[in-house]
Amino acid sequence: MLFATAALPGPATASVAAPATILAPGVTGQSLQVAAAALDPTVQRDSFTVSTPAVVSSTPGTATGQVGAVTGGGDVRWPFPGPVPQSSGFGYRIAPCATCSTAHQGLDLTPGAGTPIGAVADGVVRVSGRHSEFGQYVIIDHQVGGQLVSTLYAHMIIGSSPLRTGQRVAVGDRVGLVGSSGRSTGAHLHLEVHQGGATPIDPEAWLRSNAGRNF
Repeated sequence: MLFATAALPGPATASVAAPATILAPGVTGQSLQVAAAALDPTVQRDSFTVSTPAVVSSTPGTATGQVGAVTGGGDVRWPFPGPVPQSSGFGYRIAPCATCSTAHQGLDLTPGAGTPIGAVADGVVRVSGRHSEFGQYVIIDHQVGGQLVSTLYAHMIIGSSPLRTGQRVAVGDRVGLVGSSGRSTGAHLHLEVHQGGATPIDPEAWLRSNAGRNF
């Protein structure tokens, strides 16, 4: 169950300065050491399961426990056109099951099996294939605000992604369909955001800051 971002194909260009750590919601400055440990790629992490839904902050106009934006437009968008339930957030957490870890490097969204997933920004497909834990997955490299940002979409229905390595995609283009391939306990999108192409950051915080903006 242990796997690290370093095991995945690296971006074509990685000469981007390392960003400041973005903490998960609820992690205070007094918990910096704990949060930093949660980001350690050598720590076992539960990035392929659906955990118990939790109460999370929501964007204006969305229900508690849901994330996303109803409006489209902008160079960066949410992967779904409307608010969807979040089953597990990013960062340090109490392990939701006996075999789960306390470190989660992505955002788990549960809009329902078969829901189309949209690319969050224009970019180039770094990899499109299958992974023992991620199942059917895609990594897309983007230039956002002059910086390399990569997004990873995992657990899609096998064969549902039309994308190929090296292909250029536009924001909103279909990445695949929500599924439960790989190591997964239910249909969901596991979304990761890697700043500089390699450093996992909070996808929800990044999308809240950038979705709808033009760069």
